[in-house]
Amino acid sequence: MRFIGIGLIGTLLALIYGFFTQSWETTVQIIGWFALVPLLLAGLLAGVFVSGDRNRANYHSGDKETRKARGSWTVRFLLIGAPNAVCVLLFVVIAVVQNGGF
Repeated sequence: MRFIGIGLIGTLLALIYGFFTQSWETTVQIIGWFALVPLLLAGLLAGVFVSGDRNRANYHSGDKETRKARGSWTVRFLLIGAPNAVCVLLFVVIAVVQNGGF
């Protein structure tokens, strides 16, 4: 729950910035970066950017404690990035609806 809170704090700070500056494009970009960086880190730790053979080799070359820690950090980064990704998706849907479609 703490990591979702960290993600929400990043989103709220960006929204406060957007409210005071009325620069919503920049706000969406900031929230997008708050979503993209943790999600990329989670993917990197999970091994989604390597082939199956390399992922299997990495799995068997590490000890159980390292795998458990890497999995824990993967979940943490996913939880940090999730609120920001949802907020960006909401902004995109709102923009599409206001402009009458793609």
